[in-house]
Amino acid sequence: MRHIHMNGRLLALTAAAAIAATTALTGCGNKTVSPASGPTSTSPSGSHAPSAAPGGGTAAGQPKDQPITKQVTVASDGRTLRTEAVRGGCETVALRASEATSDVTLTVQVTKHQKPGQMCPDIAQLTQVSTTLKAPLDNRKLVDGATGKQLPAAKRQ
Repeated sequence: MRHIHMNGRLLALTAAAAIAATTALTGCGNKTVSPASGPTSTSPSGSHAPSAAPGGGTAAGQPKDQPITKQVTVASDGRTLRTEAVRGGCETVALRASEATSDVTLTVQVTKHQKPGQMCPDIAQLTQVSTTLKAPLDNRKLVDGATGKQLPAAKRQ
């Protein structure tokens, strides 16, 4: 680094301070700032960036299907089904059922509720979801609505 004396102080110290300030400002946000040119990028890169996480970055209010990865349980009434699903910040999850005579299709739907300009926590939480069937599950097979694959037999509680 070239050192230029200015009023008895090194310009290098000023440059180093500017670089340190820039690093501190960009390390936690979603804008890259250059001291000479102002904002140059608005790509989300920091830990406080808007979450596109487990639900998948859909527009606010539009549900997205999430594969079922946890065991499905059936309550003693034979109609209440439960499982766990992952949700991110500013998201809600719901378990939906579509019943037929031979099977029940379960779909975990993730809905993002992020408002314009709102920052959402970059987290993933395991949340219990449930739904109640119109008729008992009995011997009907379970199908994952997101993947179309048959799910393991529901565990009775």
